[in-house]
Amino acid sequence: MHTLSCNCGFAATEDDKYKAEAAMWHHAIHDHADMLRSMSVEMLEQWLRGKDEQLKKGA
Repeated sequence: MHTLSCNCGFAATEDDKYKAEAAMWHHAIHDHADMLRSMSVEMLEQWLRGKDEQLKKGA
């Protein structure tokens, strides 16, 4: 089981890590669009690395 969580409290839990990541992106795009627009490439890279660490812990 793979779980990714957002600071707002949303959590995506799926058997497939790609489904969990897709659910997290869907959440971020729909609920945090302004935040995503304000982030630089470097900030997004760090955010993705953090989510990848969450996935590794759940593996």
